[in-house]
Amino acid sequence: MIKLTSSNLLEFPGGRKSSDHSFAHFGDLTLTSAFQPIFSLSHRRSIGYEALLRARDGSGNNVYPPEVFERSSSIGRWNNLERGVQLMHASNFTRVATAQEWLFLNTRPDGFIVSDAYRHVVEDSLRRLHLSPERIVLEVLETPNGNLQRLIEGIASFRQKGFLIALDDFGAGHSNIDRVWQLQPDIVKLDRRVIEQAARSAHVARLLPKLISLLHEAGALVLVEGVETLREALLVMECDADFAQGFFFARPAPGGVDKAESRTVIDNLWQSYRTHAEEKNNEQAILLAAYATALQSTADRSIEGADISSTCKDLLLLDGAVRCFILNAQGEQIGGDANANGPGASSPGLSLGLIDPRGACWERRPYFKNAVEHPGVVQITKPYLSINGAHFCVTLSIAVLIRDVLKILCADIDWQRAAQRESVAA
Repeated sequence: MIKLTSSNLLEFPGGRKSSDHSFAHFGDLTLTSAFQPIFSLSHRRSIGYEALLRARDGSGNNVYPPEVFERSSSIGRWNNLERGVQLMHASNFTRVATAQEWLFLNTRPDGFIVSDAYRHVVEDSLRRLHLSPERIVLEVLETPNGNLQRLIEGIASFRQKGFLIALDDFGAGHSNIDRVWQLQPDIVKLDRRVIEQAARSAHVARLLPKLISLLHEAGALVLVEGVETLREALLVMECDADFAQGFFFARPAPGGVDKAESRTVIDNLWQSYRTHAEEKNNEQAILLAAYATALQSTADRSIEGADISSTCKDLLLLDGAVRCFILNAQGEQIGGDANANGPGASSPGLSLGLIDPRGACWERRPYFKNAVEHPGVVQITKPYLSINGAHFCVTLSIAVLIRDVLKILCADIDWQRAAQRESVAA
């Protein structure tokens, strides 16, 4: 039997066996727990559960969880209801989880601004349930306004007790990167809309790995919420997220996840990921093969002494080619650009493309570094936003000795035009 001593808002029926699922009464509502599994794709298993409230009225109709909390109008009643629900979730969690899994609990910011006495009550409750604070992840639910400094101090006090902290719904509402610096969460949960937009937009998909890398640099692990399709699951794999949850893997349920079934889902995802990555690499290699061959020919002719304007003429005739240029061993551009001016030439999008590039230093660019590290072999970058025209491009480069002096020949290719060229050819 569970007793909630801090409030009479919830009643937990007694006389039940310890193995039974706990539920509570709140007015005419019956409340209980459902658990959505959270998976580590690297470990290929569940690492915890997010506890979700389920409610039914006296007629057996489902009641949307936010409507339950709307019934407690004052802040004090709201907090007591939230705490009672969390206690119910914790009790049910002990019946479904293994000893290594985490419990994720949704918590409003006010839930962190409590007295030391209340924190001791929390610890005592967990101790009776044989749950250590290290297994509890408190999710900060975003609300506007509020006392940020008190929230930061409250989070720090729970963290000192061993609790983990997650920032929920990042990428939606009031969550932003500034919130990460301020709260320093252990885990950042990307809102469902982030992965949904990435699946729809190649532009967002390109940004996703960089966003996750930034969050990793900030010291947070990343969990992607709301993964529902294979396309979204593959994006989670590609962007190097740490954890995932969503209907693709498993739906919320009163009990624990089917380990064998979820392992099959994840193993199949890994196989799809390997196949997808191989196809993607082969596709890019085929797509850029003509440009790579033309740049190698340019290098061969440059070694023989011809100038770049004549050696790269064939390359610049290829649809999607933008410009050729030469760098010295320090990454500084020698001379100007040899630009494409045929029917397939790409037009710069910004006036930056009109700035004289002579003397510019491209030492920081991967195409320079990779070419110097692998002389004589054509290098190809990933698509990136070019400062010369603000279009997405790939740069091919090759380091060669011309009259005993190391030089790096480079060619920019408009990535979108190149892809269209291949599509038309197919």
